Amino acid sequence: MISIIKTTIKLLLRNKGFLFFMLITPIISTVILGLKFDADLYQDKTGEEIIELDNINSPAVYNGDNYSYIVKVYDGAETELSEYVLSSLAENGIFSVCRADATGAGYDEITAQADKDGFNDRCGIIMYLKSDFDDAVMNDRLDDALELFISSDDERREIFETELEDKLSKIYLTAGLCEQDSAKTLEMLNTFSEKLPEKKVNELASSEGITLNAQQTNSSVQIGYAFAIITLGFMFGGVFAAHTVIIEENNKVFTRFKLTGKSTAVYFTAKFITVVLMSILQTGILAVCLMFVKGLDLGMPEPVFLLIIFLLGLVIGTFAMLTGILFGDIMSSVYAAFAIWSISAMLGGLLFPIDDSAKVLKAISYLMPQRWFMDSAERFLAGISGAYPMLLCVTAAYLIIIIGIGSVGLKMKKQPA
Repeated sequence: MISIIKTTIKLLLRNKGFLFFMLITPIISTVILGLKFDADLYQDKTGEEIIELDNINSPAVYNGDNYSYIVKVYDGAETELSEYVLSSLAENGIFSVCRADATGAGYDEITAQADKDGFNDRCGIIMYLKSDFDDAVMNDRLDDALELFISSDDERREIFETELEDKLSKIYLTAGLCEQDSAKTLEMLNTFSEKLPEKKVNELASSEGITLNAQQTNSSVQIGYAFAIITLGFMFGGVFAAHTVIIEENNKVFTRFKLTGKSTAVYFTAKFITVVLMSILQTGILAVCLMFVKGLDLGMPEPVFLLIIFLLGLVIGTFAMLTGILFGDIMSSVYAAFAIWSISAMLGGLLFPIDDSAKVLKAISYLMPQRWFMDSAERFLAGISGAYPMLLCVTAAYLIIIIGIGSVGLKMKKQPA
């Protein structure tokens, strides 16, 4: 067995492709982990601020919160009172207020754009604030102040209309106390707002019991990208290990080995140990690379991160090796490895969040080992107990399944047609 391991390692170290992936993927992963990263793109917008659009043609669907009632605003007033109304609506948390400057647009242009957005943009309602907004609201002439264009049958429209009516009524009543002076009216409204109880937001755990703050989410996204890159190295490492089996089979080395009286299980155990050593080697290279990154903050102890990488590499490398052996051809194995890596990385949640996808897609994602290792990493980031048992059980389960299915496949392959 030892001689097989030594021979396999020598063949791998002479393979330029293996050396390339073994060296380049840890370096790229280290660069990704060392970047200053902001994952706001992957976080839902808070819905507590006005979202500014470039112009009235800009779609609100790409800017608003996916779960909020999107309100697209053509702001033809651009006054402090209109700002107060929109800010108050945005602070509600139910609405995503997306505002576009419409001070230079005529009424015909606004109505034409509203008709267009009603079909092409995904927003619940469109609101046009007219240029005479301040005077019209303070004197209870709402038809001269704004106009609403309904673009969906979302039931939250009633909540929006009630909230809007409440804001406008406050302005009208306050303006009566301030003799229709907009500056004094706004000052009194802000004074009332300051005396309201401060809103406190508490984050609740998800169904999996994992809650990440903004910094931990950034770390999770970076780790996901790093996993995606370095698993590519593990995948091709396993393919190159399979290539040594194909070469030895073609050169009758495997036949001579069986003539010694040793079982096939011993031979493949030696190849599996080679994959273990390969995973240790690649993880070690990553550890060395991480030493050169100043101020690296993974959100978890570095040894824990390297343990996750090693176990993930062990699963991926073993799977790739058995897949390559079953194909029996290096080029077919390379194509299959890249295809499997692409699909599994995507469905495993390494390239983009999968939690908000369809239930069927989420269920499929849990077939991918990357998804379980990402969940384990997030547990370490959030400081949730039970991460170690989960990590070890997932690794053992996938290895048993992969080796079991691979053994059956090899037996079927050797049977005469």
